[in-house]
Amino acid sequence: MNPPEKSNQDRPPVISLVKGGLGNQMFCYAAGRALALRLGRPLRLDVRTGYQRDDYGRSYRLSHFSVISAEASLEECLGGDTRTWKHKIARTLAKWQALESRSYLAEGEGFTPELFSRTTPPAHKPIYLNGYWQNEEFFGNVQDRIRKELMPPVPQSEGALQVRKEILSVANPVMLHVRRERLSPRLLEGYYNNCVEECLREIPDASFFVFGDDLDWAVNKIAYGGAAVRIMDRVGADEIEDLHLMTCCRHAIIANSTFSWWGAWLGQSAGQQVWAPATPGWQQVASAAWRKVPNELEYD
Repeated sequence: MNPPEKSNQDRPPVISLVKGGLGNQMFCYAAGRALALRLGRPLRLDVRTGYQRDDYGRSYRLSHFSVISAEASLEECLGGDTRTWKHKIARTLAKWQALESRSYLAEGEGFTPELFSRTTPPAHKPIYLNGYWQNEEFFGNVQDRIRKELMPPVPQSEGALQVRKEILSVANPVMLHVRRERLSPRLLEGYYNNCVEECLREIPDASFFVFGDDLDWAVNKIAYGGAAVRIMDRVGADEIEDLHLMTCCRHAIIANSTFSWWGAWLGQSAGQQVWAPATPGWQQVASAAWRKVPNELEYD
């Protein structure tokens, strides 16, 4: 982590609970960073609490990015576990306070982006954020900063660097992301086929770079209309290299996944076209500039 700005170090911090996979971690950071900047406070990241009982064995990954924050202390983490009495009391007491002045902000308790943008907790209290905040409107006023701080580093592996050159060498590279494993609900092939068809009508020379966790499904279920296709099978050394390669693509067809959401959002460029599911089945909200394509969902 990079240290927060020195001028605000004597003020109570904004503490953002970081949890989930990489895409969700980025949303947690972005919302916390936006609030900290607006209130002139330092940002601390609670990297303990969200991984006490993570069923998928995930871990904190934002240390690989240029985030402006420090790790929260155990005290700032309210004990480091949502089951501690300190954490439960803080959340319960907050419910007795007006939304605009709460010092514990829990997603799903009325914090719309509009309210989030004007909430002003007491100046003498730390502020704790608990949520995923999967909407760019939670950090819309500092988008340029967020893009700079969360841009994944250039890959170091030879394979990823070679693919990066390939992506940048074609006129209209399109990132297509499939997410199916350990996920319910999932998108069906109809969504992807409609997106590809619409993409090719508007961008006839599109070249598809297909990322995901079920690439056999992507090969067998999606029709690419004779366009150039490159399957990203074990190209990047890790998910951060894959994310960087996604951002190199000019256009995107995303899954109902925060990972591909960030791949498209960070890769914003002039003339960018992004196709996103109209009904993702999750909290994530498509960027206002993206096209929302009707879709069906498959549940376990």
